Amino acid sequence: MTEYDNKGFHIVGYFSKEKESTEDYNVACILTLPPYQRNGYGKLLIEFSYELSKFEGKTGSPEKPLSDLGLLSYRSYWSNTILEILLQLKPNESGEKPQITIKCVLARTSAFELA
Repeated sequence: MTEYDNKGFHIVGYFSKEKESTEDYNVACILTLPPYQRNGYGKLLIEFSYELSKFEGKTGSPEKPLSDLGLLSYRSYWSNTILEILLQLKPNESGEKPQITIKCVLARTSAFELA
């Protein structure tokens, strides 16, 4: 991933992925270079890795073990993703509080139908 300014393009980060992972990892490595950390690039790369997995019709998780910063990034990503889903819930026609199950949250964060 690059950023562009008046001096040209600058690498800000990247992720790598195995074409065929026996462990169902959707990403092997995500890196945001230090000067560009805390600008949302890591979350964007995490989201892109999941969207790419959806496009490929695969599920998975990042390769383990995660670094301390990687663990914080994934926790933040999933907290924000789940919070967005919860904030989109609206009361039903009779004005009752919205309800959602874990299965519904999983279905909204995945391209696959859950049985």
